[in-house]
Amino acid sequence: MTTAARAPRVAVVGAAGWAGSRHARAFANAGANVTHLVDKDERALALAQEFGALLVPGAQKLHSDQLDLVVVALPTTLQPAICADLLNKGFRVLTEKPVAADAEGAAILGAASGVDERLMVGYTLHQHPCAPLVSQWVRDNNVIAVNVRSVAHKQNVDSWRADPKEGGVAVVNGIHAIELVSSWFEGAPKVLATSASSSLYGSPVPEHVVSTLEFPSGVVFTMQSYWSPWQEPQGLNQGDWSLTIDVLATAGRFLWSNDSLRMWDRDGGQYEKTFAPSDLFLRQAESALRFYTGETPAVTFAQALRATEIADAVRAGAASGAKEVISP
Repeated sequence: MTTAARAPRVAVVGAAGWAGSRHARAFANAGANVTHLVDKDERALALAQEFGALLVPGAQKLHSDQLDLVVVALPTTLQPAICADLLNKGFRVLTEKPVAADAEGAAILGAASGVDERLMVGYTLHQHPCAPLVSQWVRDNNVIAVNVRSVAHKQNVDSWRADPKEGGVAVVNGIHAIELVSSWFEGAPKVLATSASSSLYGSPVPEHVVSTLEFPSGVVFTMQSYWSPWQEPQGLNQGDWSLTIDVLATAGRFLWSNDSLRMWDRDGGQYEKTFAPSDLFLRQAESALRFYTGETPAVTFAQALRATEIADAVRAGAASGAKEVISP
């Protein structure tokens, strides 16, 4: 096989985890050669055998001349330093969202070599076929308000998700909505009010968060994000994630609900479209392989940092009970 025809060589750091194993299979299905898996967990051994990959205990064992792309899928607090080290060694990197648990952690990554050119941040909502349609509609209309309900199915809130340093549900799940909505509007939003609860599972982190923000243009963004022990009949990521984004504008309304969308015009016209369920990990892997060849990713470090800064302000509002917190 010639160099031009060779399949891209991919390593997955954190391969034994929920996201890491999905990344590995997605890249294999997208035509990549998953050559290295990085994990100390013995669960990764079966996955390595499945792909014929080399299992190594740490990312420091990876060499840039052996790989074209490294995927990092670790607890949020661990990712910045590992991604920074990989970038400094010349790797092209796809990291799970968010870039860090907070802006302080993101600064570690922001100082890395090539962070603006060789880092792709894995916000999978951008890979859904509804995303470009809603984004274009928002650009074409005078938006008044955006309401989001984001629910992730989890039987338990334990392991790294129960670590207060990870930020709770707003950082682990709600950040998807924060990033996408903030990509539509300019400026730092003001957090008007936030409430948080950990009553459903009794974990030491916020499990249910409701926050209302206002962008400088006057657009009001309300987000409800929570972990749920009940799996809903429809949802993204094979039913693990139920998402609704409701956009209200002077000229009409746009409703994105999982794999369907509906639009109402001010004059009474309606439009509906339903998509086949999307494997967002596969679509992201395909996008990442284009990124490997030089395409600009949907979410760069700068946009991901902005989302993390807004999430910081949401967390601060929940912790203080303040009615008004300005995001950085």
